[in-house]
Amino acid sequence: MDIFEVLSAVSKRRIKLMKSGITKHKALIKAERVVSKEYHISLSDIQRLVGDKTKPGSL
Repeated sequence: MDIFEVLSAVSKRRIKLMKSGITKHKALIKAERVVSKEYHISLSDIQRLVGDKTKPGSL
């Protein structure tokens, strides 16, 4: 599995979760965890691929 497939999987999961009513930030966090477990990739590696995120309310 290459980088683009991982990013695509995270993106698809995030969109699916957002359609179910979860906020964008929470959906991204959950999508990263699900993809990490499903594809046996460390969560920290996935978070590095996705990039830095700002915490809600920190701006």
